Amino acid sequence: MKNSKIMIVEDDLIASAYLQKLLKKHNFTIAHTADNADDALRLCKEEEPTLILMDIMIKGPLSGCDLAIKIRAFNKDVIIIFLTAFSNEEMIESALDAKAYSYLLKPYRDIEIISTIKMALKENIIKDNNSLIICKNGYTFNTSLNQFSYNDEEVILSEKLFLLIKTLAKSRGSSVTYEQIASVIWGGSEEINLNTLRALIHRVKTQLPDLDLHKVNKIGYVLY
Repeated sequence: MKNSKIMIVEDDLIASAYLQKLLKKHNFTIAHTADNADDALRLCKEEEPTLILMDIMIKGPLSGCDLAIKIRAFNKDVIIIFLTAFSNEEMIESALDAKAYSYLLKPYRDIEIISTIKMALKENIIKDNNSLIICKNGYTFNTSLNQFSYNDEEVILSEKLFLLIKTLAKSRGSSVTYEQIASVIWGGSEEINLNTLRALIHRVKTQLPDLDLHKVNKIGYVLY
């Protein structure tokens, strides 16, 4: 849950400030806040939050439910939890149409919000684990997020180093040939230069000394 980002869409400033304080108290990362659909849409595209706490009644012509449907058009995986003081049948149906994870009625209790968020994120991790490649010594590669991490913290690499790690991770435990690596990194547009490749491997081992990466004689490399 360390890499999860939560966005708050709430047009009541007091309620928004309260939610921010509550989330920070429980060590959640807040991606951003918004009080209307236009700002929320823009920030969702920029910040790519993992989860959104969304008031159904927000500023502007669009409701939170309308906004959620628009967000789903470009981010189908984001978790949406609606917060509202209304509980009529039509509102609930709108929330279901927006594929909300949950629907919490105001006034809500702190434990209700936090437990719902934790459960939603936990279920999301389980779902994402199908895309998680686990390597030795705490390294992982998430093919869904296109993210390489060490002990749950993202590792920032140059473009070529990232492509190298991604190629090796996707074949974890199996040899990847020089030709395959070169094709991914250089697009197969030039002849394989083993010295250049060795230099790239050396940079990886220097930057990531715990990475279990080995040379396979006359073939290529393997990552465990």
